Amino acid sequence: MTTFDDAVYQLGGQPLGGLPVGVDGRVFYVDPSSSVGLSDPVGSDSNDGLSPSKALKTLQAAIDKCDDWRGDLIICKAGNQTVTTAVTFDVKGITVMAEPMGLPTDAAGERFMIYGSHTDGPAAIISYPCKIIGMGFCGSEAAGGSLEIDGTTGGFEGGNFVHLLNCRFSHWGIAKAYALILQGTGDVRVENCYFDGYTAGWTTAAIECQLATASGTWTTDIVGCKFMNPTTYALKMATSSVPVRGIVEGNRLIGSGKFFDDNDVDGSWGFYGNYLPTATDTSTYADSVTNLKTAGYKFAGNNYSE
Repeated sequence: MTTFDDAVYQLGGQPLGGLPVGVDGRVFYVDPSSSVGLSDPVGSDSNDGLSPSKALKTLQAAIDKCDDWRGDLIICKAGNQTVTTAVTFDVKGITVMAEPMGLPTDAAGERFMIYGSHTDGPAAIISYPCKIIGMGFCGSEAAGGSLEIDGTTGGFEGGNFVHLLNCRFSHWGIAKAYALILQGTGDVRVENCYFDGYTAGWTTAAIECQLATASGTWTTDIVGCKFMNPTTYALKMATSSVPVRGIVEGNRLIGSGKFFDDNDVDGSWGFYGNYLPTATDTSTYADSVTNLKTAGYKFAGNNYSE
């Protein structure tokens, strides 16, 4: 990982996030454990978190030190973190990233996995605009998801304008309904994320869209993700959803499961250039492409089994 004078963090020349020139933000460090990676000092929530040697122990403590719309950056050093209540990403405009550690995208989240040991809620909730890079999420709530992006908090910024990049979703052998729930959100981008359902999958879908309100130009982009054995569906609309715009592009489905369930909900989602091991129509989707087009969905350049 390279830092430059303007504190923009890069990996292999690709900007990952940080503090552009002119933004009065701070960098906080989280070090939950020295058992993974370098033997740096284990963090403490009594530290100020402003340097690796004074790292905080919990991600929540670092988030709580950030200020709205200042562009604060949180760097999470290697070490998984078990929580008994959901980590709440409730500060506007922050970037949270795990140290890359030279790992490929699929494995990046394993170096800093937020594991929710409680059974009455997700491992983490995002309620305001932020960017999350290279983090892992795993919950033990059977009926819910590991991560929820919650747009029901109200207001123009509530649960909107969220970017998930290179994140990993795992179930660690624990049966659950979803990996990621998008609840009443807009302008959310889920990019190059890995949904690892290899041994058990998800009982309903890897991603469920619970979009409660329509907003003309707001979109949800699900781009370049890999869905490994979702078992049921990679993507599913909830019955409470309404027609909103979305782009589902360049994703890959591997193993068992279908790609999309519209759940008899109309929409204007576009499915472009996805790679699917199944034939078209009902072996890939919950309905025929003809019926889905009638309901408002669009399809172009998708790749099916040979």
